[in-house]
Amino acid sequence: MALPWLHDTQVRLVQSFRANRFHHAQLFCGPVGVGKFALSDELANALLCQNINEEITSDNGLLKPCGHCKSCSLTLAGNHPDKRLTQVDGQSIGVDDIRGISDFMNHSAAQNGNKVAIIENCEKMTVAAANALLKTLEEPTNSRFLILTTSQPAQLPATILSRCAKSEVKVTNTALAEQWLQTLEIQHFSWLTLFYNQPLQIKKWQEQEQLNNIDTLYKFATDFKQSHNFNALVDIINKQPELVRIFTLFLSEQLKQQLLQGMSFDSYQNAQHALAEFLQNNIQVLGLNLPLAVSRLAYTLRNQ
Repeated sequence: MALPWLHDTQVRLVQSFRANRFHHAQLFCGPVGVGKFALSDELANALLCQNINEEITSDNGLLKPCGHCKSCSLTLAGNHPDKRLTQVDGQSIGVDDIRGISDFMNHSAAQNGNKVAIIENCEKMTVAAANALLKTLEEPTNSRFLILTTSQPAQLPATILSRCAKSEVKVTNTALAEQWLQTLEIQHFSWLTLFYNQPLQIKKWQEQEQLNNIDTLYKFATDFKQSHNFNALVDIINKQPELVRIFTLFLSEQLKQQLLQGMSFDSYQNAQHALAEFLQNNIQVLGLNLPLAVSRLAYTLRNQ
């Protein structure tokens, strides 16, 4: 999948590779839906490719797999023995997962080339897991590469951050994201611009047939103070609790607009505090009475 906004990051990676400065541990940081995993996966496949040196000197000059060598055939089949992917299965990445990566790295490469391990959402490592990973980072081995992704780098220990080559993965030109989304034939919703820095999140919502629900949340947010019937809003959030973050984002944006239009700063702060409390309660309080929580939030915002 070609993601045009990743081009600059790919160029920087290939420049470091050509200059023999390519770090054995790469950390890709960026928002959810920007393409960190897609970048990591393609980089891993390129590092495993038997023709990598020829590919980076070709016309496109990027770290991409050739697609036709034996190693690429194994990758395409989904069973390359020298590639390992670790993703969150539950709430955290445990120490056993990281020890498995260490064992994987210490064994000989089946294809006599590189070995690559990817850790997605590495901020979810437990303390013990992070300490175990630190040992691997401190003792790099030739032809062994570790690729980590995170949307919350502040949650990573400084010891991990300092031992990785950090790349910020972001959309620097929103026109590229907008053009790419147009190829997906997504209806132009007025809130899309808020997510041009997360194009793959929009694509995911399209695949899950969620775009109309997101639009409903946006319409509630724009008319929240006047609305008195929140049944549709409550129904959407009850069925998909993760969407409460999107609803609160929309409300926060509305409050920013009201501040620019003359809302007092004290009222703005009070409203944002109520909004943060509403979001926190939705995340942390089991059995929350959502209709009551929504009504209370609406009452608070009306009185600001």
